[in-house]
Amino acid sequence: MDAHSKAGPTSNIRMRNGCLSVLSAPALSLLKPHLTEVCLHEGTILWEPNDRTADVYFPLSGLISILLGMAEGECVAVGSVGREAVAGAIFESGRSQLLTRGSVQIGGTFLRFPGSELSRAAQKNEELKNLIAFCQDWVLVQAQQLAACNAVHSADKRFCRWLAECYQRMEGETVHVTQESIAAVLGIRRTTVTLIAQKLQENGFIQYRRGNISIPDLPKLQGAACECCRTLDQRYWPSTRLAHKAKIEAIMS
Repeated sequence: MDAHSKAGPTSNIRMRNGCLSVLSAPALSLLKPHLTEVCLHEGTILWEPNDRTADVYFPLSGLISILLGMAEGECVAVGSVGREAVAGAIFESGRSQLLTRGSVQIGGTFLRFPGSELSRAAQKNEELKNLIAFCQDWVLVQAQQLAACNAVHSADKRFCRWLAECYQRMEGETVHVTQESIAAVLGIRRTTVTLIAQKLQENGFIQYRRGNISIPDLPKLQGAACECCRTLDQRYWPSTRLAHKAKIEAIMS
């Protein structure tokens, strides 16, 4: 599954994943012994429905899609996770039946952690308990908003929304993604993606070449996106909520 992996995280992990960057030293110390850095390619399956023993992943780069499978084999994206959060089947806890599949949409580097170990660590540490709760909330908020988005917004506006969100989560890096992958996550045809991308490039919204998309003017792209781009903003990111909670607790202590 991995292009390569190595035991133990790199020394700068706190700067590369938003949730890890705001955890205290005691909370982080519970995670470090079990973290393994892995490089994962687009299309890698991370967990399947009802896989309660699946690992969780802290993205350092790249993007994970959370998918809901249909009876005829198609999948619909109900959320995505980048550096702002953590992804895994554990964040569906509380359900009698797990429904989603996790897949790497944009390849990159991730820190893998056993889901069962995260549950045990959260029992010892309030910050990690909050991390799990905030990540569950983030997936739920996305699923609710995307259900409405897919029903009422046009394909070109949803494309702009998705791309702007990716760009923000990846902190301005070039987005490496295929048209097939974009079509799948948005539930539209590949030919539609091609036409939209061509139009956006002609109008100066994006620069697109061989699966590499760069955005010269993010506010301009956001202006062309549907309203969901503004709804699913950084206020709901688990990393933002963890940082805010830590700041409040520091003021009160």
